[in-house]
Amino acid sequence: MKALAILAQKGGVGKSALARSIAVAALLDGRPTAIIDADSQGTCVRWAQRRAAPAPTVVDLGAHTLRRQLNELASRGADLVVIDTPPHAQATIAQAAEACDAALLVTGPYPEDLEAIGATVGIVQSLGRPAGILLNKCPPRAAALSLARSALTAFQLPIWPGQMTQLISHPYAAAEGLTASEREPNSKAAAEIAAAWDWVKAMILVS
Repeated sequence: MKALAILAQKGGVGKSALARSIAVAALLDGRPTAIIDADSQGTCVRWAQRRAAPAPTVVDLGAHTLRRQLNELASRGADLVVIDTPPHAQATIAQAAEACDAALLVTGPYPEDLEAIGATVGIVQSLGRPAGILLNKCPPRAAALSLARSALTAFQLPIWPGQMTQLISHPYAAAEGLTASEREPNSKAAAEIAAAWDWVKAMILVS
């Protein structure tokens, strides 16, 4: 079993939506997948309550340790566990980075987003975890993205060559307990999710 931590210290960068999208993409790819919602806001837990499908399994961290929840999900047959972490909680982010096999660092493309990612990069690099960076909630135009990519190269981590565009497909799907991959499988949003998952498999979750 592999554990993938989705990390972002800045709020509002779409971390929970990305965690769900990656988990469902893995599920559609044939991997039994679960989500640990380690965020006290419970965004993924509430999404699962709106969801008709029984998978992916979504569990609240609650009073349990991440290691205990990971062991429990492994015993139930999970092949991949995606950990959704809270923003502004460096202790929980550090615990998730320590417990995971790999980490996906999420950032928006704007200066305020990019300024916040350095501390998270430091955590995963100090632990020696495989990690990569994904640009999320991006505008359709590419001008801001080239500047963001240039700034992110300073961290010497793999950067997904694509970007997750801020599209209405994501909140519409979330309202129904779905992801864009399920609600609109032929959409741009679904294509971006599939490409992101393929990159995560190839570059971060090396088997």
